[in-house]
Amino acid sequence: MMLKITKTGESERDVLLMLEGTVSQEWAVLLDEVCRAYLREKKAVQLDCAHVDYADAKGVAVLRNFPRKRVTLMSAPGFITHLLQGGDRP
Repeated sequence: MMLKITKTGESERDVLLMLEGTVSQEWAVLLDEVCRAYLREKKAVQLDCAHVDYADAKGVAVLRNFPRKRVTLMSAPGFITHLLQGGDRP
């Protein structure tokens, strides 16, 4: 399983990224790098998580560690929301 990251919108102040697939250990690092690159450009990041079908502990940790005021998760499936709120480990 892999994670596809597609930029679906960008302005001077923010960027919208659509995530599809699995936010697992090997792909969480890539997601972190991509988001932090935009944060360094002083852009807010919106992550459309509607098509995320799995996240492991590393993926959840990466999503949790983003600065909440600058990275927004949109359309996250219930299981992602549950895990981010400290629910059972995946």
